[in-house]
Amino acid sequence: MFVKLNTFNVLAECGSYTEAAKRLFCSQPSVSQHIKYLEKHYQSKLVIRRNNGIELTERGAILKAQAEQMLKLYEETERAMLSAGTSQQPVALYMSQYIAENYYGELFDAAYPCCQHCPWEINGYCYKDLRKNLIEKKAKFAIMPIYPADVQIQQSYTIQPLFEEELYLVFSYEHPLAARKVIYAKDLENLPVLVTQSAYMQDLIKQALKEKEVSVFYMQMTDFKIIKKALRQNTGVSFMPKKALDVANTSLVCRSIKGMQIIRENGLVSDPTQELSRTEQAYCKHITERLSS
Repeated sequence: MFVKLNTFNVLAECGSYTEAAKRLFCSQPSVSQHIKYLEKHYQSKLVIRRNNGIELTERGAILKAQAEQMLKLYEETERAMLSAGTSQQPVALYMSQYIAENYYGELFDAAYPCCQHCPWEINGYCYKDLRKNLIEKKAKFAIMPIYPADVQIQQSYTIQPLFEEELYLVFSYEHPLAARKVIYAKDLENLPVLVTQSAYMQDLIKQALKEKEVSVFYMQMTDFKIIKKALRQNTGVSFMPKKALDVANTSLVCRSIKGMQIIRENGLVSDPTQELSRTEQAYCKHITERLSS
């Protein structure tokens, strides 16, 4: 009931089913189902749809006032129980291993009260395994790369974009390209390009090079860590975000390609068939604000 009252409260505040679904990290039909449940429970019409949003009925306004008090009391009870040392079920966080390693400060901001008191269960995986956990419903949500080519994720899950990263050309200081002031896509002709095992990441890179009519040969490796070791031995070149590079290590060069840009989007992928607890919703809101900024 508290989850449904929270949905009603958010809808009343933002005045839009679409915006409420976005804030709650769920689908619009889920919001509608919660409102229908409350209207059936209280045997009253609570919300009237308008062209420019929604309007609360008289009883809807009464419920909003009561819901705010109930939710506030619920939150105060949660904080009191946590401060008393009562054990709480850990919140399962599923995320890209790359994001967990490189955006830890944004994901677990010590200034955020929820991060101080809530026990977390952090699960870092590659894209393939994150996708599997979502499909098998082991994960309610995941912080992960967003690939347009992954039709199932695009069509079956709620996606909240968080941030974009450019994939830069990376190679060793001993590579012939290191002497070039400007690098063009044609300079990669017939070079070995090191890629991760992610088929969607490979497609992103291959499509960009195909559009430039550049012919290369690809060498598949487990992840960025293995690729960086190979690059240091001057094995070839690769594409990766700057965050994947060790700033303290100066053995690799990171450069843009003139007239070519590869962008990878990262976001919050939620399963619309699974309800998030208030703690999970609060955490999703926190990381959305932190990573989107």
